[in-house]
This record gives sequence, structure tokens and C-alpha cells, in this order.
Amino acid sequence: MKSSIFKSRKFTYGSMSLVFCIFFIAIVIVFNAIFSSLAMKYNWYTDMTGEKVFTLSDEAKEYIADVKSDVEIYFASDPDELMASSVMRYVYNTAIELQTDFRNISVECHDFIRDPAFFAGLNLPKGTTVTADTVIVKSGTETISSKGEAFFTVNEAGELWAYNGEYRFISNIMQVTQSDAPIVYFTTGHSEDVPTDEGSTSAAALTLAGLFHDYGFDVRPIDLSREDIADDARVIVIFNPKYDFLGIEADDETSNEIDKLDKFMDGLGGLLVFEDAEYCEGLTNLNEYLEEWGISFRSGTHIIDREHSMTVDGVSILAKYGSSDSFGASLYSKLRNFDGMPRSIIRKAMPVDVLWDSDSTMSGTRTVSPMLMSYDTSELIDNETGETAESGKEYPLLTVTLESRIIDNNHYYSYVMAAGSPSFASNNYLVSGAYGNSDVIFSAMKLIGRDSVLADLPFRPFDDTSSKATTAQSTTMTFELTFIIPVVIALVGTVVIIRRRHS
Repeated sequence: MKSSIFKSRKFTYGSMSLVFCIFFIAIVIVFNAIFSSLAMKYNWYTDMTGEKVFTLSDEAKEYIADVKSDVEIYFASDPDELMASSVMRYVYNTAIELQTDFRNISVECHDFIRDPAFFAGLNLPKGTTVTADTVIVKSGTETISSKGEAFFTVNEAGELWAYNGEYRFISNIMQVTQSDAPIVYFTTGHSEDVPTDEGSTSAAALTLAGLFHDYGFDVRPIDLSREDIADDARVIVIFNPKYDFLGIEADDETSNEIDKLDKFMDGLGGLLVFEDAEYCEGLTNLNEYLEEWGISFRSGTHIIDREHSMTVDGVSILAKYGSSDSFGASLYSKLRNFDGMPRSIIRKAMPVDVLWDSDSTMSGTRTVSPMLMSYDTSELIDNETGETAESGKEYPLLTVTLESRIIDNNHYYSYVMAAGSPSFASNNYLVSGAYGNSDVIFSAMKLIGRDSVLADLPFRPFDDTSSKATTAQSTTMTFELTFIIPVVIALVGTVVIIRRRHS
């Protein structure tokens, strides 16, 4: 009588092999699930992109190192949904890296549909609507929320152009943790464009104020004829004034605005001036004061350049960056690291004449340098006649003046930045990632603010997010991942089989 197949030696060994294979596959699946979960939680990834899109920069780590308060970051979607999103996975990865590198930062995910009560208890700002791409930063009782698109820079077409997550995260963290922010004043009383709680007389002023706020400044209006400048003020912005500032003709010293500006600058302050050619001629006191800093606006004129313009009329001109060895060039040195430096645009600008030789000094203390220039294809137009006054020259469009002093063997500086048109801070040019206007202003904030602002944080263009590993490196990694681990397992199995046969 034949023995049952189920009791045969072949069936026994076959069954054991099948069980072993199933067991091994199960172990691989479980190991993969556990490793993937840990990789997501602790950010076990290798960033091979040229711009290190997925790596926290050293500058970002320096800012966060100064934050001592506990910070919680909340996402309104589950981790797997965030990682599946082509947009939110960038943001989530940055948050996880912040959590990994800093013990005082934690990250949690709560689905806003399944757990609406959680977000209701976060004391969010009034009017906040939580959606799948909401990111909330909280410290103590302070909270701030942002949408996913706020972590990116868009181009002229409204498309996501670069990842700017470090800036947004750290800006939000500073806002909820920073108690004593440096003050930036926007002057009032001269029909300037001024941001207020109710809005602004121009979108440009509101956008510029928003940039200062995001970069860690406390933005306030000030009427110099009636108010004194606070000791912790760092920057004064004069944005498109239409009437002059009071000088020696003031009734008393307390209303002398020029004198207050001068004392503020003696105290190592920073001044940003944006004048319009239409009103410049009437700003006698202010312009005389600026001449002491080596600059003079050429009122009643504007520059056109039909060969380097964004518009047919040649008014919205494309500026070129100043000489790479000039002092002004230090403000945009980081932009030179990109393959093509972002374009800076300024509309209906008058020249900002440099009264001293570029990068020369007056009395050994003040240095003036053009930051942006027009091309030599420019024409200077008289505003009244509309005729060409000059042509074939380069004109300074944006200048910066530095005053250096030595106090107790330490070097200290004051700065004046002057633009020949308020349009340089236009809402269109500052918001769009296609232009370099905001980067120049960011650098100026860092320079003249003297306190920790976020001007050093780099954005990461998507054009450079492809892997920059060489063919040899890619081949090596493929070999390691594809062959080495299976070979090790095979060797271990061979050793086990040999030992069993000879045991």
C-alpha cells in the first residue's frame, strides 16, 4: 500500500520551504513597513538634488538655535496624504527635519475632517479656515496658520516656481516666539503710502510692510513732527512722500523731522527712501539731507530703455546689477550663485545720482555705491516736454550709502538705501518669484536691521531639483541596494545549509 503523499519526505521538505518563504516574505513586508514608518518619522532620506531642496540649511539652523520656547507644528492631514501630495510633501519633510534637529519642536498630524474639535481648541486667529493644506505653528498661547502655497514662490504665470519653506516656517516660528522684535517705522504726515491696520493707500506699501513683518520686524507708523523715535527702532521707511519734511523752519526742536532723522542715523539706524519723480522737486529739506549721504534724485525726469524693458513703451526697465567688486554688490552676492540672476524691474524711475565717485568716501566715514543700474541703451526723458534729454548712458537706479564708525574698538555702521521710484517695491514685483526685487530688499533688511532677520534663507528653484549624482555614483548606489543585501542573505543561507549537512 502506497504511503500518503502528505507523509512523504518530499512533501515535508516542500512544506517547510513554503512556510519558510511565506515567513521570510512576511518579515520583509513587516521590516519594510517599520522602516518606512521610521524613515518618515525621523526623516531618513538622502537629498541628492542640486539645490538641496529637502535639506535644512545652515542659516535656518542658526535662526532656530536661538529659539528656546517649545514650538508645535500641526498639519491638517494624515502623514500618508501629505507624502502623496506633490506640494505638501515638501512642507511636511521640512517640518520633520525641524523636529529631528531640535528637541523643542514637535510635529503632529490631525485630519481636519475626522478631528475638527482638535483644531477648534487651538485658539486660531479669528476667521481662520482649516483645510487639508493648513499648517499651524503654535508656541504657548500664540498661533499662526498658513496654507500650503505660502511655502512656495510663484512666477509671473502664478505657477509654483521655487520652494521657500524654510523662510515661511522660521518666519512663523519667530512671530509666535519673539517678544522684542526690532521696530521699523513708516513715516506719515507727508501723504506717503503708509500701511495701517485698515489697509494702505497702496498695495506696494502693504506688501513691503508685510515683508518686514515676516522677517521679524515690528512695523509701526510714525509722525516725526509729533512723535519721538523709540530707542529700539532699527529702520525708517519713507515711501513715496508728496510733501516735504520739516527742517530748521519748524516751530520748535520737537517738530524738526530732519533733525530727528539725523539723530536716528547717528544712532546707527537704517533708512530706506523711495521717491517719485513727480513729487521729488518739492522735497527740498529731505533731498538736502540725502545729499549729505552722497545721493541726489534727478527730479522731473524718467528713464526708458526699449531694448531692456518689460513693456513696449520702455518705461518698465530691466535693471542690471552693479559691479561685482563694489560695496553695493555685497547685498545681492547670494544671487550670483544661481545660473541666471533674477531680473530686477523698476518702472518710471529717475536717476539717483551719486555725488561722489562710486565706492569713494567723504571724510573717511561714508561710502556710496550703486546697487542697480540701467543699461547704456537708456534714454533720459524730460517729464514736461516728453523729449529725450540724454541717451547712451548708464544711470544708477538704486543706491546704498554706508557710514562706518569705530566705538570701543568695534566697527558700527549706518545705511541709507535710495530708489528712484516707489515702483521698485511694487506689489507685482515683490510677490512674483520671477523678479529679484524682493531679494535685494531682503538683503537690505539684513544689512540695515542689524538684528536677526531672515534675509539669508535661500529659496530652492524647482528647475534645480533633479538629482545631481554622477552616473558612477548612481551605479554604485544601485549595486549596493540591489545586490549586496541579497548576496549577504544568500551567503548566510549557504553557511547554514553547509553546517546542517555536516552536523
